[in-house]
Amino acid sequence: MDRSRRRVSIIDVATAAGVSPTTVSHVLSGKRPVSQDTERRVRATIETLGYVPSHAAQSLRSGSMQTVGVLVPDITNNFFAQLIAGVEDAASEAGFTTIVGNSRFEAERELRHLNMMAQRGVDALVYVAGAPPSLRILREISERIPIALADEEIESLSVTTAVADHRKGGRLLGRHLSGLGHMSVLVISGPPALTSCRERLRGFRETFDGALHVVDADFLEGGGFAAVEDHPPDGDQPYTAICALNDLMAMGALAALRSLAYDVPEDVSVVGFDDIAASAVIDPPLTTVHQPAYEVGKTATKQLLQDIKQGRSQRTTRHVLDVTLRVRHSTA
Repeated sequence: MDRSRRRVSIIDVATAAGVSPTTVSHVLSGKRPVSQDTERRVRATIETLGYVPSHAAQSLRSGSMQTVGVLVPDITNNFFAQLIAGVEDAASEAGFTTIVGNSRFEAERELRHLNMMAQRGVDALVYVAGAPPSLRILREISERIPIALADEEIESLSVTTAVADHRKGGRLLGRHLSGLGHMSVLVISGPPALTSCRERLRGFRETFDGALHVVDADFLEGGGFAAVEDHPPDGDQPYTAICALNDLMAMGALAALRSLAYDVPEDVSVVGFDDIAASAVIDPPLTTVHQPAYEVGKTATKQLLQDIKQGRSQRTTRHVLDVTLRVRHSTA
């Protein structure tokens, strides 16, 4: 990888100087003796590569204001607003300020935000994947900046992760609709690359005994509306219930059913996932899975900053937070 495109790491310096990263650290801190020849070689390498040490750990210890970045896919979605609030509170408690990036589920925009935060002095990043780049790119970025994943897991990326129990949430929805006697469901899924979608659908299949018709959408109201327009309840694959894998798509589905003159829940039941604030006040109030967005953001951030403060390298810690079913008036 071209070093001009990324922040040089202590590992780069160690490799070029032919020493261990620990030796480079000793040269920089002056706390442990190293030979004069080794010190000269390491310092020459630092100058050649343009290495700038990260002062995140020292900043945490001193309480000075540093910066945590948080990247989310949809800042207009109340779920992500709550998650950001959790990040901001945990960062503030540690003496950090927070900056926010919004990827809009666009791959190019997401990668641009990731690179910007890694290159411009953000000390840590809480990353909510919306359109994640390749694993190779993510690993390279995680070598440049400490990362925690929130809400979305990325397979084989070994970093701190905090998520809700998506699979359990899917099971709760499948059991609820089966218990009401539904035998055919339209499932409106989100972007198939996201682990949360796969886990929610997996859980739903485990507890729903009837027929499923699964369509992919975009986690936005428009995607839910279009899914119902393209697949009406009395179409080629009729159904009596809709399971939208987030609340915004469920709201779009409700609007589409209304435009097609179907009553909810008399004709079609609808469930969502997230329990955003609007889900309790729309007409009819939405049956949905509550996942603790604020706690997900705060947990990811606290663990990440604790690791930095204690001088630990990137760890693989996984925190799974519980979910609950909120039964309202959109199902019967």
